Amino acid sequence: MRRTTPAAHETLRAGPIAADLATRCVTVDGVPVALESKEYELLLKLMTDPTRVFTKEHLLREVWDFRSLGRTRTLDSHASRLRRKLSAASPGGVFVINVWGVGYRLLDA
Repeated sequence: MRRTTPAAHETLRAGPIAADLATRCVTVDGVPVALESKEYELLLKLMTDPTRVFTKEHLLREVWDFRSLGRTRTLDSHASRLRRKLSAASPGGVFVINVWGVGYRLLDA
């Protein structure tokens, strides 16, 4: 039998945030952060382009698969919880920035 090294898990990184895509583990500066399913999906979407401002409509379509964009606070609630959890792992860290009237981005440009 051959000894092989296990395949490295693909990890998405944005600033101090790392997300292991195989295990769904998220860390901020090496500190683990427990996220709910939709919080994790929202984080991954924001991590694809951390300084881009994603519109609320885009995030609702991509993460929640909303087709009709009525008035909902779903995104705002999840973004708030995600912000709180990431900041708790790295006090003083600013994550999930609300761009008033447009949407959200993950990190400062």
